[in-house]
Amino acid sequence: QHHLRCCFYMQDVFSALAVTRSQYITHNPNHDIVIIGWDDTYPASNFTIEPDGDGAFICANSWGEEFGDRGVFYISYYDSNIGVHNVIYTGVEGTDNYDNIYQSDLCGWVGQIGYDRDYAYFSNVYTAADDETLEAVAFYAVAPDTNYEVYIVENFTNEASFSARRLLTKGSFSNAGYYTVDIPDKVELEAGSRYAIVVYIQSPNAKRPVAVEYRGDSSTASVILDDGEGYISPHGDIWIRTEDTKQCNVCLKMFTNNIEK
Repeated sequence: QHHLRCCFYMQDVFSALAVTRSQYITHNPNHDIVIIGWDDTYPASNFTIEPDGDGAFICANSWGEEFGDRGVFYISYYDSNIGVHNVIYTGVEGTDNYDNIYQSDLCGWVGQIGYDRDYAYFSNVYTAADDETLEAVAFYAVAPDTNYEVYIVENFTNEASFSARRLLTKGSFSNAGYYTVDIPDKVELEAGSRYAIVVYIQSPNAKRPVAVEYRGDSSTASVILDDGEGYISPHGDIWIRTEDTKQCNVCLKMFTNNIEK
């Protein structure tokens, strides 16, 4: 048996073992679980409906220790859904790695906006609560092979301030997903001052490359849209407020540490 250093999230049908093979193949995924390891020698004969060969992923569910073997169970390598809808988390940091987090997208990536092209600028404006240093920002790449540039606007007043943006760092992501980007040269923030974090993003084949939070369905109906000041622009010159014109919050966080006094 082997254990993973990171967790995969996927979907599967837990009723599969109680139905016929044809039903098993055609059922749609309906639940999230976590793959925590694997066993290449796990016997196929252990399954109610015997798969084509040995081997199984070791999985954990969220239904408590009464489910499976104290919450842990096996899914065959030959399962028709496992690994089809999945997310991998790597390099997960502790929750105390920064003193402060500034954000307005508490629900995270719900949808995408853009200008029918694979690039755009987006921004969130935050007021520093104390004398702090900007350590990192976080946002989503909605498609593989994404390029990005991160800027800051100090002493932000209105949309005209975006012309004074200053480049902090740039890079690329091989895979789609959520990323935290370190700022190489830390920026000192003054208590009470307003700062705009700006990202230029280019995601091949994505007509709407900016991830946003909005009220999309019953599960996101309680999303708060008046807790942020987000902007989007096609070329970085003309900007619009996303909360007012698009009814959404930009997914762009700012992480800071307090300056010791």
